[in-house]
Amino acid sequence: MAARNRPLRWLAVLSIAALAGITGAARAAAAAGSPGRIVILMVWDGLRPDLVNAHDTPNLTALENAGVRFARHHSVFPTLTLVNAAAMATAGVPSSDGVFGDAMYLAPALDMARATAIPSVGYLLHDPLNLENTRYLLALHDARAFADGVLTLAAAGQTVANSGGYVAVLGKQGPTGMFDPEFASTDAAGDGLFVSDDIAAPPAVAAELGSRPPVTMMHPESIAARDAWFARIVTERALPAAKAASDAGRPSLIVYWQHNPDLAQHLAGLGTQVALDAVAADDRNLGAIRKAITDLGIAGRTDLIVVSDHGFATVKAEVPLARLLKAGVLKGDPDANGMVVAHNGGADLVYLPARLEPPERTALMRKIVNYAIMQPWCGPIFSDDRVSRPTHNRNYRGFIAGTFSERAFGLGGSSRSPDLIVSFREFPDESNQGLTGPSNRAIVIGPNVEETVANHSEALVRPIEGVIYSDAPHYTTGMGMHGAFGARELHNVGAAIGPDFRRGYVDQLPTSNSDVAPTIEQILGLKRTSGASGRTLAEALAGERLPAAKARPVTVSARAIDGDRSVTIAIHLTRYDGRDYPDGVSIERVVHH
Repeated sequence: MAARNRPLRWLAVLSIAALAGITGAARAAAAAGSPGRIVILMVWDGLRPDLVNAHDTPNLTALENAGVRFARHHSVFPTLTLVNAAAMATAGVPSSDGVFGDAMYLAPALDMARATAIPSVGYLLHDPLNLENTRYLLALHDARAFADGVLTLAAAGQTVANSGGYVAVLGKQGPTGMFDPEFASTDAAGDGLFVSDDIAAPPAVAAELGSRPPVTMMHPESIAARDAWFARIVTERALPAAKAASDAGRPSLIVYWQHNPDLAQHLAGLGTQVALDAVAADDRNLGAIRKAITDLGIAGRTDLIVVSDHGFATVKAEVPLARLLKAGVLKGDPDANGMVVAHNGGADLVYLPARLEPPERTALMRKIVNYAIMQPWCGPIFSDDRVSRPTHNRNYRGFIAGTFSERAFGLGGSSRSPDLIVSFREFPDESNQGLTGPSNRAIVIGPNVEETVANHSEALVRPIEGVIYSDAPHYTTGMGMHGAFGARELHNVGAAIGPDFRRGYVDQLPTSNSDVAPTIEQILGLKRTSGASGRTLAEALAGERLPAAKARPVTVSARAIDGDRSVTIAIHLTRYDGRDYPDGVSIERVVHH
């Protein structure tokens, strides 16, 4: 990633610095003295497309009908918040942007003798680190860890600001930091604005804003109140500042990341009143932002993009993968000493000990795969092929029988790549009736028997389809989770409205969170991020020709055999413009007689 020049970033005069990095519409606007474009990216964390309707989300429904609805929008796998925040910010995938999960084991990519000396975070690096923490992201921006930051591609906030534009990033801690973690430091914010749950910058603004409304997980209305507070900062501070920048011919980017409905769905469960109320509260925030755009008279220069980072499903049972492996197939195996499992809900990242030579590493991977793939809770497994001949991009099978290649799915080839990624199984058409609700049985898959624990979900008022096995302690049967390679988690929400988008258009081509940043860069007239994987959503832009190319379905499969049992896992993709968009999985388990 290119070096960053922070002191000059915010002090640069537009005519010198901005015109060097701005192209197209933005350069013409600056040269002619016309207003700069404003783009607002509003993220509803964890919103599923089937929860958007005229009753619960009238504002989002109206936006979809009047502007563009991306009917086949996709999350990036693993379907986790930080993975998709990085994808939106950089147009990358994990292998290129460096983010593989919300919790990552970073030791294999670090010089631990130096990294452990980093204040506030170094002592935590011996275990998987939860990166949904702005202070951790800032701390890792250190020569003893990642000198250019956790991201290995330039982020959208960084690109806009480096070109002399105005940037405001507000909302949930962790994903907001992905849009340029160093932007949150007090010496970098300049005339921009960064306000998350844990950090606000610049200092004068932080003091002026006062205390954030407190959040108590036992009181879901407090989460909605925090999101509404961030929305008010958008309408009362960020939008007026963006208007002023626009008046001066400068581009602006506002990112607003809501906590809900993710937190409500996690804690209460999909289809509960708490979760439905959270969706409605998010929709009111959208209505307030659209009203502010109109009241400020900037609708003719403001594009509003609404996406979710991932879909959601209901927990069917907890699968404590590390415990199951250590109690069973790896018991007594000295090569497994030092193995680390980073549990991420619907997908676990497995890191094998660095001391292992390739033959021992391969043997241990094969032992783990042969056990997991035969379990009813297991979905597709992705294997890192660094110990064998690198896999071609179109050879989807991993070098361990029954697995898929990490490289082929944008997950391999990095020093941060796990040795294995185990996606738990999703049943997209199974209802959460009988799972969600405190009176229902909650299950933990033990080494020998199913264990029963208290069900912590709320009463179900609207059954929702889509259930998964999950490895997330404290999230019981009936609560909500994501992260897996399942249709309910891979398909998420995408919509847009504004002068640069078509009106009343349904985009039936496959689109992805990785396509967000290139589209923003196109609208703002900025240079394309180097190393990006996403595409500009040209078919949705006003004045662009509709593409002649067609999308086509592709299915790839892997098979594992164990005695008289076999498992065939088929991954369904849509291929368009040289890119693969994952749609879901089908699994066939057979006992041969």
